[in-house]
Amino acid sequence: PAKSYMSEIRSRYPNSNLHGFFAQPTLFWWIPLTDAWLDAFSIFGIVLSSLVVLGLDSWLLLFLLWLIDFSVVTVASSSSFYSYGWESQLLETGFIAIFLCDLPSIAKIRDRKSDTWRWRLTAVWKDDVLVPTSIGHSVSAPSTAALWLMRWLCFRISTGAGLIKVRGGSCWADKTCLHYHFETQPIPSPMSFLFHFLPKSILSRAVDLDLFVQLYSIVMVMVPGIVGRVGGIIQAGFMVNIMMSGNFAFLNHLTVIPALACLDDAFWLFVLPRWMTRHIHNTNQTARPLPEENTAVKRMATLFRLLIDMSFVFLIGYLSIPVVENLLQWGGSRQQMNASFNSLRLVNTYGAFGSVGHARYEPIISVSRNGKEWVELEFPCKPGNVERRPCFCAPYHYRLDWNIWFIGFKPHEQMLRSRETWLFGLLSKILSGRRGRWLSLLDKSAESELFGDGREHEMG
Repeated sequence: PAKSYMSEIRSRYPNSNLHGFFAQPTLFWWIPLTDAWLDAFSIFGIVLSSLVVLGLDSWLLLFLLWLIDFSVVTVASSSSFYSYGWESQLLETGFIAIFLCDLPSIAKIRDRKSDTWRWRLTAVWKDDVLVPTSIGHSVSAPSTAALWLMRWLCFRISTGAGLIKVRGGSCWADKTCLHYHFETQPIPSPMSFLFHFLPKSILSRAVDLDLFVQLYSIVMVMVPGIVGRVGGIIQAGFMVNIMMSGNFAFLNHLTVIPALACLDDAFWLFVLPRWMTRHIHNTNQTARPLPEENTAVKRMATLFRLLIDMSFVFLIGYLSIPVVENLLQWGGSRQQMNASFNSLRLVNTYGAFGSVGHARYEPIISVSRNGKEWVELEFPCKPGNVERRPCFCAPYHYRLDWNIWFIGFKPHEQMLRSRETWLFGLLSKILSGRRGRWLSLLDKSAESELFGDGREHEMG
């Protein structure tokens, strides 16, 4: 599907790959779209992500990660596997994170060997965490503008999710949605059972809590100081609660990130043990004043970064106009959930579970060699065998387990033929009776059910 989709969008921009890139951002405008290159992108992304996790703060690494992810998301748009709102949310969060890092600038740096000052391009590809400049040691701080844009992202995510609920299914107004949500959600977790069997009076009050967090307390994240900290804690804590109640891929983990922008260093120094924050004190103690020379250079670098930050804020503000109009339903249009209004997906709308199913219709794949004895094939985490305990898989996203859930929506055949057509391909592989990489998409028990005798058979 990816190759045919890429061929289709190439035909729209036959004269300029660059023009096509800005309309459908992907490196596959210039790189062959093959399994080998997709695997290479994945491996490269894992390596870069590991470097960032290990503490290598770099605008360049974050930019490359954003570009790699966007490249895959774009070519996967032909299927329903990447049609989730958190794909755009990851892209938006990742792009803002680039501006949390130091950006390339010019400074006058002391050469310790010769004890002289020389011009140097700083933060060429990574942060200069402790830079001895002509006006003293400076510990680079994250961009204030980027931190506030993270808060703005947090505000839009929560507000969009809250508004889609009050405008969606009547169960939110009746306060009954959570009476069946934990049972009918895509992939319940081991703790979903506990949530589901809470007293219905508590579950009804939990609906009030949900709407309070997403529609009222969210305003706190846009307030500086202790109010903002409390708002960030509420949003992050609410996401942790949802993580326990179900498997929503990396959505909740990702949503915690912009909420953390509300929690400054003073908060972490207060709540974390001394051994975890000792390096912060050590850094402050090692900073010593140096002769104040070339302050104009420092001012020029600061002004340059301020110009970049303000340009970025203006861009996000301008792109937020249709998003705000969508949230407020200006012009009589209905609120769109998980929609993008620009090709780079820099500002998007979000929301989930505007309506909640009252009953669960579980698609089951069964095979038989003789047409009489049928065996159910299990997926890694999708509910099936009622004797198998639910699993914890988040933040990993079992895309087949998630997507097959949509076939349970009525009308079932229409959902299958219009959205989840990939199932026909999987059934064809199963019926062929031949082993292949597709087996890794199913539970480990499926191989023994299909090839228990070590032989390949055609199935029915």
